Amino acid sequence: MKKLFLLAALLTAFASCRYKDLCYDHDHPTEPNMDLELSLKIDLDVDLDVSVEAHTKIETPTYMKVCFFDPLTGSLSEADYVGPNGGPLHVNPGTYNMVVYSFDTEWTRIRGENHIDSLEAFTSDITALKSSLLEHFHRKPQSEVPEPVIYTPDHLLVVKKEVEIPPFSEERTVIIIEAKAATIVETYGFEVTNVTGIEYIASVEAFVTNQARSCYFGRGEKSTQPATISFPVEVNKEEGKVGTTFNTFGKLPGASECLLHILLTDTEGNVYTITVDITDQFDNPDRIIVIDEPIDIPKPEGGGGIAPTVEEWKEVITDVPIG
Repeated sequence: MKKLFLLAALLTAFASCRYKDLCYDHDHPTEPNMDLELSLKIDLDVDLDVSVEAHTKIETPTYMKVCFFDPLTGSLSEADYVGPNGGPLHVNPGTYNMVVYSFDTEWTRIRGENHIDSLEAFTSDITALKSSLLEHFHRKPQSEVPEPVIYTPDHLLVVKKEVEIPPFSEERTVIIIEAKAATIVETYGFEVTNVTGIEYIASVEAFVTNQARSCYFGRGEKSTQPATISFPVEVNKEEGKVGTTFNTFGKLPGASECLLHILLTDTEGNVYTITVDITDQFDNPDRIIVIDEPIDIPKPEGGGGIAPTVEEWKEVITDVPIG
């Protein structure tokens, strides 16, 4: 079994405090008193026979947002931004629940930042045009897809930690906190290994049901609202395989089943649908889903689609009146 190793879920960041002097020649009411050093290394290794860079590659963020929440009320006290490796911050003395997260993700969006319990990562619903593809499955009562249908998230790097900023004094110093960030997104891979007529496939779309709609990463919990995630699938015609990887906030808490809907379109526009119960495989810690049931795509009546041709260019000279 191929392995997928993912440093997932929230990692508690460990503090290692050092100190450096500040200037006292004159007042510095907003002098940085905290220096946050971040490590964004993620152990993520997916070994599949398809190109999976779109889902597994984690770009270094442009900057990270740092939020300080009151530990008693959960309300946001202060917020600022640092670079991908951290940076200096001015924070009023006190004890805080600090949450740091990457802020320039393409698909994953953030809301509810005023309170640590409402801090939520989510993705948008897919377009109405793509949603119409699911009508092929809605005709089967046992395969109905729960709403909403959403795009897969990209990786969101998060640090969650309690910090204490000491009161200002004549011996004012800068506290340096070292922290390690990890993704809150889970990555799965799947392969369809037994396909006949793969040369006639034009495109493949996949949908996975009973996924968490979002992640409340401030409190470290998945949403209890169900969603189906949608993503395109790659076709490896040379090796006769269909597969890819996909990202998710995780399986819906308490879900009894997860269905994988595969929609294949051939070169003449004919649609074929396959529904597979992947509940057991989804709970597999390897996070590799293998579909080995036979799939047969017949040769299109037109011989495999339209093969357009282009004639050689012909020079045509035409007088164009001006004025």
